[in-house]
Amino acid sequence: MSEPRIETTVAASIYAVRRESRIRQYYLEQIDGPGVRERIPLEKDEVIVGRANNADIEVPSTWVSRHHARLVRRGTDYQIWDNESQNGIFLNGVKIHSAVLRDGDVLQAADCIFVYREA
Repeated sequence: MSEPRIETTVAASIYAVRRESRIRQYYLEQIDGPGVRERIPLEKDEVIVGRANNADIEVPSTWVSRHHARLVRRGTDYQIWDNESQNGIFLNGVKIHSAVLRDGDVLQAADCIFVYREA
């Protein structure tokens, strides 16, 4: 013999709250090398770093290639890509071809050193 089943209905209210996401600001801080600047905002979906006049972040160093590296925004992240530069890109001391950046990462392009920041 099976036991009787008791079903109960409970009144409940569900509220969906949409939180406004805070828009993050991305920037590089050049901490060493020629042309030291305090803060370089990353405002575009693609940013070119190099010594060419048409680079988004122009670095006045003969060791930096004309279009040394490319920063690309993918969703809420920036990725860095080495553009086949002569001296490469180092991320936290390791030579890389591409990588997703995280707050506090140290980037080196030849004799220029940057810190990637998210605020």
